[in-house]
Amino acid sequence: MAGIIESSPAHQNFSRYDIRVIIKFSVILGKDASCIHKDLVTVLRENAPSIQTVRKWVKAVSEGRDDMEDEPRPGRPVTACGDANISKVLVSLSDDRRKTCEEISTETSMSRTSVFRVLTNKLNKKKKFSKWVPHLLTDEQKESRVNFSRNFLRRFQTEQNDFLGRIITGDETWVYSWDPETKRQSAKWRDFDEPRPEKVRRKQGALKVMHMIFFYMNGVILRWPVPIGTTINAQYYKKVLQDKLRPAIRKKRPGLLDSGILFHHDNAPVHTARAVTDVLAGYKWELLEHPRYSPDLAPCDFHLFPKMQEHLRGQRFETEEDIIQATKVAIKNLDKCSYVTAFKDWLQRIEKRANNGGCYVE
Repeated sequence: MAGIIESSPAHQNFSRYDIRVIIKFSVILGKDASCIHKDLVTVLRENAPSIQTVRKWVKAVSEGRDDMEDEPRPGRPVTACGDANISKVLVSLSDDRRKTCEEISTETSMSRTSVFRVLTNKLNKKKKFSKWVPHLLTDEQKESRVNFSRNFLRRFQTEQNDFLGRIITGDETWVYSWDPETKRQSAKWRDFDEPRPEKVRRKQGALKVMHMIFFYMNGVILRWPVPIGTTINAQYYKKVLQDKLRPAIRKKRPGLLDSGILFHHDNAPVHTARAVTDVLAGYKWELLEHPRYSPDLAPCDFHLFPKMQEHLRGQRFETEEDIIQATKVAIKNLDKCSYVTAFKDWLQRIEKRANNGGCYVE
């Protein structure tokens, strides 16, 4: 029977009456409720009745019921999902898509259940929570992100790994004396009937040390803890580039200075100051563009810093020196392949931004 019905092009147009007749016919053939339900699901898929409904009608037929029509019921007919009510819900939603079912119910004089059925079954709507984004991008900013992404990809297609291998990228981040664990880190195996573990919501520690970190595909070139009380302005950043980063490159990867460094950092005011750009130009380091409001396109922000902080969360540090040493260990413990992964992820993100109009992507 299932094969015959499934071959029909109108297999989704069965009425409730048709389905009940099929159940009655199947009972006469000696089939049980489970077998009948399986046949109906095979043919009608998501339009099939539940197993409880099939059992109810199998029982009714077995007890001698012949009439498959609904019994007369008092009150108004069910028209909750009619065209008129669908139009009412659409009009209500056009004003404000944040409205609750209760608010739409009050406005349209429909029951809350009816509103929910119209929204989910007829309009295929689902209420989705907003996601956090770094910035509400303008069309101009999205276009800038697209242009950056296309230029980056064009450069990579031309130079391949030689291009990525010459990039040094860096940024600054705070490391706190206390940073709570993430939900994933605090997860515990428990029995099914045990409650979820509880954890107190706490703020980050008051003591913190700013770290300036620069890395390339093979690892970190410089990790510089900024002394507490020091203001990071253009002059200080310039001094770090001159006195710390350049000597570190000469010591760890002298070949980069000969092949030509492609330097990347975000466009924070400290990074784009004239004093800094002049130093980079004097070194003949090519400065890679970075679009505004784009931490999702900065390898430090989306990869290195989160990985580093995973090793530090949940630990307490009493002094500035404790924070510095723990950060040093955290970076040392990162897998060397992690840096290559950061650059591969960077390419994938850039490709997505080039193809989605410059919007943020999770």
